[in-house]
Amino acid sequence: MAQEKCACPACKCSVDSQSLEKDGKLYCSEACVTGHADGSKDCGHDCECG
Repeated sequence: MAQEKCACPACKCSVDSQSLEKDGKLYCSEACVTGHADGSKDCGHDCECG
């Protein structure tokens, strides 16, 4: 099975068994799930999204 990309538009991470789900989409971190609502500029996985 191919790895799926995080649903956050700017994120480059793949999701895995530790992924978080919201509205049927998979995300790699809580920051991505919330659309970086806290102002964070990254997901904590060495990727500058947000």
